[in-house]
Amino acid sequence: MSLDSLGLTEFEERVYRALLREGETVADGGQDAVEAALTRLAELELVRLDDCGRATAVEPEVGITRLIRRRLQEANAEVRRISSAWETLHSLSAEVRQADTQYSMEKIEGAERVDERIWALAQDAEEALSMHHKQRKVRTGHMPRFIDRLGKGVQWRTIIPREHLNDPAVVEYCLQLHRAGDRHRVTDEAVQQMVILDRSVAFVPTVPNASGSGALMIRQAGAVATLVDLFERVWTHAADIEPDTPPHLTARDRQILHLLATVVKDEIAARELGVSLRTYRRYVADLLIRLDTANRVQAAILAKQQGWI
Repeated sequence: MSLDSLGLTEFEERVYRALLREGETVADGGQDAVEAALTRLAELELVRLDDCGRATAVEPEVGITRLIRRRLQEANAEVRRISSAWETLHSLSAEVRQADTQYSMEKIEGAERVDERIWALAQDAEEALSMHHKQRKVRTGHMPRFIDRLGKGVQWRTIIPREHLNDPAVVEYCLQLHRAGDRHRVTDEAVQQMVILDRSVAFVPTVPNASGSGALMIRQAGAVATLVDLFERVWTHAADIEPDTPPHLTARDRQILHLLATVVKDEIAARELGVSLRTYRRYVADLLIRLDTANRVQAAILAKQQGWI
């Protein structure tokens, strides 16, 4: 495969490959061309030049990996710059539609376009509040972008229904985001889907409980403030997905957690623990309450991730 996607010319790549294979540069092309290629490769940190100008190729695992990361960073910066045009588009549309008043609401069709608009505005947001009304999608492909934004200091808070914790994949996904800085809480209340950025713009589904149908982007200050107040009220009464204070676990607690993670049937788990089925289930129920977990799936995943078992 060619390395032109990383910024190398065909001749520069031939020089680099020759150094890797034979420790010598290619003979054709002329001395000036070879020296220019070596200078360029040294700038890209694919070649080391000693004081006498002798070249040594950097191992691909180091040099190419470093170059790929650099190019990805440059590409991500360019994507963010281009994506900012969404906001410019919105401003221009507002000027056309209402020259003398602030355009405060826009309908966006399709889930993909909604995601694009939210993410474009989230690039520069300092705070993001989100609530999910139905099963949350596990978007591992978006994880690097989320982690990058969280690492830059954005404050992100998310509320999810307790029923989400029945899916192990969703639990692991939410815990990973939670630990990276997107603080998650769990609620038993019926909530509506919403995303609020910097307390100045909000996204809500055009049809309640049907986010795939599109969304309304709201900038009207009173409406956004009402949605922020709703979010804060639900947040206050919601439970942290991962309590900060570690529980005191006995040897029996750890054994029960191990059984929850490895044994499917309660009857088998009760026999291994040496108690009746009724007693085992009482132990499990008590442990779930002390761990403040919604169900056995969450308890088992939490125990594995915290190293309790």
